[in-house]
Amino acid sequence: MDNKVYRLLFPQAPLVRTEKYKEYDFDQNPSGTNAIVAVIAYTGYDMEDAMIINKSSYERGFGHGSVYKSYLRDINEGSTGRSRYRLVKQKDHGVSFALQKNNLDVDGLPFIGQKLTHGEADQCIYDTVLQKPKFSSFKDNESARVENVRLMGDEKDPSYVSLGYTIRYNRNPVIGDKFSSRHGQKGVLS
Repeated sequence: MDNKVYRLLFPQAPLVRTEKYKEYDFDQNPSGTNAIVAVIAYTGYDMEDAMIINKSSYERGFGHGSVYKSYLRDINEGSTGRSRYRLVKQKDHGVSFALQKNNLDVDGLPFIGQKLTHGEADQCIYDTVLQKPKFSSFKDNESARVENVRLMGDEKDPSYVSLGYTIRYNRNPVIGDKFSSRHGQKGVLS
């Protein structure tokens, strides 16, 4: 589980390839996008390293990407002493209505593909001392979608459970983004 992953949504293989590129078989993992570049020299306006993207190319997905962030949370179950928190069970008093109200699954976890916004509940665990559910909220200011959810155990303590989930942020080109070729000719989207 990587902490953060950047992913280009529509990668392409380059039009021109070197011998080493073919030898190492990089076509199996494309990592860039082909673009037609027009260089306008010596106009009255010196734009330095500014660039402009064609609107229809943008609408077809040029430069679109995603950022995946992974989180790991301990649920505090374990055989070492009496644990205070545990996963939600359907028989717990008053939990099912609270889960439906907060748009969570029957196990207290978010649905895959669910959109999370700031302050919205993203997890529910059961407090065995207070005998009621405890909700945690999504902290990021930017909305994101749940990509996957994992429950993980420990080999030494089979009753120990931790929760791992990955969320996806969409990243589309906006003014001020920097683009670059493999040779370092970078330009800022104006």
